[in-house]
Amino acid sequence: MRDKLYENLYLHIIEEIRKGNLNAGAKLPSVRRCAEDNGVSINTVLGAYSLLVSEGYIVAREKSGYYVADFETPLPAKMSADTRPGSQPDTSQAGTTDLSANLIDGSLFPYSTLKRLYRQCLSGENISILENPGPFLGEWDLRQSIASYVFNHKSIECEASQVVVGSGTSYLLQILSSLFSERPAFLMENPGFSNTRDMLMDSGCEILDIPVDDEGASINAVRSLDGSIEGRTAILHISPSHQFPLGTTMTAPRRAAFLNWVADSEERYIVEDDYDSEFRYNGHPIRSISSMDTEGHVIYLGTFSRTLTPSLRLSYMILPKPLLERYEERYGKYPCPVSRIDQKVISLFMDGGYYERHINRMRRQYKAKRNRMLGIIQENAPGTMVRGEEAGLHFIARFPLPEQELVERAAKDGFRLKGTGTGWIIIGYAHLSEEEMAGFGCFLNKTFFCSIL
Repeated sequence: MRDKLYENLYLHIIEEIRKGNLNAGAKLPSVRRCAEDNGVSINTVLGAYSLLVSEGYIVAREKSGYYVADFETPLPAKMSADTRPGSQPDTSQAGTTDLSANLIDGSLFPYSTLKRLYRQCLSGENISILENPGPFLGEWDLRQSIASYVFNHKSIECEASQVVVGSGTSYLLQILSSLFSERPAFLMENPGFSNTRDMLMDSGCEILDIPVDDEGASINAVRSLDGSIEGRTAILHISPSHQFPLGTTMTAPRRAAFLNWVADSEERYIVEDDYDSEFRYNGHPIRSISSMDTEGHVIYLGTFSRTLTPSLRLSYMILPKPLLERYEERYGKYPCPVSRIDQKVISLFMDGGYYERHINRMRRQYKAKRNRMLGIIQENAPGTMVRGEEAGLHFIARFPLPEQELVERAAKDGFRLKGTGTGWIIIGYAHLSEEEMAGFGCFLNKTFFCSIL
């Protein structure tokens, strides 16, 4: 978590240099004087000055003090906490309210708990984790924590040895695709995860599109491809708990049909991409396909990107034992790409009961946001249909305007919308403030009530 006091002081000094109020060679107040003038601690001033020195805005002269550096070119326009060097903002979307589905509410991040667990992790008794990269499958403690979690919350029975920790879902899928002598054919939902599709294509895999209907991925479409995939490894990639982006929850008969399909050949597998099933707002959690698998043909993919933060880059997959043996044989000599410290902390977070309480808190907050957004759409865009709102951090809506026209109108008003190519618009709400949701309501009201008039 950033120290706002020293950061504000840091930004203030840069702005004074940019305006010319602090010229090259000008001496800055002493650390003690600056602290007194601004009502902050000496450590806060030292933090700001040190950052300014490291980035070249000022120079430190021994026994003399701090001085403004000499710049050959003018400084850029006013900087904010999110546009200072190193933050790499997306300037193409500056001032835009983004309703994408892959964003979370950072204010819900459990800073204080994780900060304490990081200190605990780096105490004397755990200091050995700094000495080597650690096991290639991941830290044993975390793998045990994950195995216990999926058993208690997703009814998946597995051994901790079957859990593989990786730096993101895309990384794990790329590793998975390389376990076979020939690159497998991936049968993928369309529409679906475009980044995953691109990554697998770049890895040399063939992609076969599977349409999605009201029950989930089409089993008839999959069966129609049996002739073309016979004798080859075929992997069906699906998100049955909350299909992305259409939000469909796969029905039990459809799940059973896919399990029957995959059991017909030793060279068929299902990848169950369970990216956000923790957030189900109506009824009981949906049983995973992995929990129904008795033949060892389902590979389960889980992630902490939605429940904690995407920047953690921590995901996991649960491999059937035959594939686990291939993985160990091929990648046993490599270290796990995820920091041992992060793995240890997340294990402590899970085992201490913090993770479950955190998810419960997030579920309540996101449910309230979902309800608010649904109310805004109902009030300001009469006739709009909504689907996929029972779970996850997004739903889709079909507004009384063509998909592309609405996306373009929204962009002109400062709202980034993304269509699905099916007439439905993705509405991600988890990260939005009340003001942003209200602003979106004003846009809808202006768009649709003006259209009616």
